[in-house]
Amino acid sequence: MKEFIEPCIQIAQHAGDAILEVYHQDDIELCEKSDNTPVTKADLAANEVLLAGLKALSPDIPIMSEETPIPSLEQRENWERYWLLDPLDGTGEFVLKSGDFAVNIALVENNKPVFGVIFWPTEGVTYWAMADLGAFKRENGEDTKIQVQRQSELKLAVSRRQNIATVSKYIEQEFDTLPLGSCSLKACAIAEGRADAFMRIGPTGEWDTGASQIIVEMAGGKLFDAEFNPITYNQRETTENPDFIITGDQSYPWQEMIKPHKR
Repeated sequence: MKEFIEPCIQIAQHAGDAILEVYHQDDIELCEKSDNTPVTKADLAANEVLLAGLKALSPDIPIMSEETPIPSLEQRENWERYWLLDPLDGTGEFVLKSGDFAVNIALVENNKPVFGVIFWPTEGVTYWAMADLGAFKRENGEDTKIQVQRQSELKLAVSRRQNIATVSKYIEQEFDTLPLGSCSLKACAIAEGRADAFMRIGPTGEWDTGASQIIVEMAGGKLFDAEFNPITYNQRETTENPDFIITGDQSYPWQEMIKPHKR
C-alpha cells in the first residue's frame, strides 16, 4: 500500500484546491439532497477530482463516495478492497465560511480502514495514516508522527453548531471543550493530542469515519459506536453510521465516563 501514500495525498490536496476555488466565489450553488443534507458545487468539484485521480491511480479498485450513487449491498458486499470518500466533510462549515472542512480518502480492506488521508484546505495541513506505519501530520512538506495525549482536564472536541447539552448529558464528569467543524477534523484533533474525545450524536455516513478511524487508531485511540461496539463498513444495505465515540488516551475508563446509548 505504501505506493498509494504520496499520490493520494496529492489527489486530496488537488480536491482541496477545487474546494477553495469555489469557497471564494459568491455563488456556491447550495442545494439540499434527498437525505436533507447540504451540497454545493464545491462538493461536486472535489468529487470529480477524487474520482479521476483514484481511477487513474488504481483502475481496478472500486470507489464509494458520498457524492455518487451507492451500489446495493448485493453489488458491493464482496469487495475485498475499495476507496471510501467524503469529498467535502463539513459542508455546513464550508457554507458558513468557518474554514473547518476537509477532504477524506480512506482505503478499506476486508471491511476495515487500512489507509486514510484527511486534508484541511484552509490550513494546508494533511493528516494521514497507514496500518502498521503509524499516524502523521504533514505541514510544509514535513511529516511529524502524531499520538494521542491525555489532557490535564478532560477535553471534548465539540461541534461549533450543535447544542452542547446534546453531548453533555452522556458525560459523567466535568469537561473542557475544543470547538471545531467537521467530524474528521475533530478526529484529527484527538489523534494529535489536542483533545481527549468526541461524541457524534446525529446522522453520518461510513465515509465520515473511514479515514478518521485509521488515523485515530494508528495514533493510539479508538472509534466505537455509542454502545462501545465496533463500527462496520460495507456490511449493511444502509451506509448510515450509528452515533459514535472517538476516544484518545486509553488510560481513561471511557465506559465509566460515557453513558452508552442507541439512536
